[in-house]
Amino acid sequence: MAEVKNVKEQEVIKFTEEEVSSIKKFREDFSQITARLGEIEIEGIILKSQQDKLSEMKSEVESNYKKLRADEIKLAGELKEKYGDGEFDLETGIFTPVS
Repeated sequence: MAEVKNVKEQEVIKFTEEEVSSIKKFREDFSQITARLGEIEIEGIILKSQQDKLSEMKSEVESNYKKLRADEIKLAGELKEKYGDGEFDLETGIFTPVS
């Protein structure tokens, strides 16, 4: 047969509506802040991706600039070797040798 024990009844305390409201407000604020932190993190990921892409583009343009500058120096050298020192007028296409 089952043993019967004397169980003491626990006292139950009910919070006031104001206390419950304060706790709910705390939870809502915490949830909003947690969600906002997540949004900020995602924005940071997007920004990092954009920065990486911008950095890639910059590197490519810098590389193109260096190649263009090297080609310019090569062309100037070839023209100097062919025509000597002088000035070139881009508008007229006329080269004037230096005496």
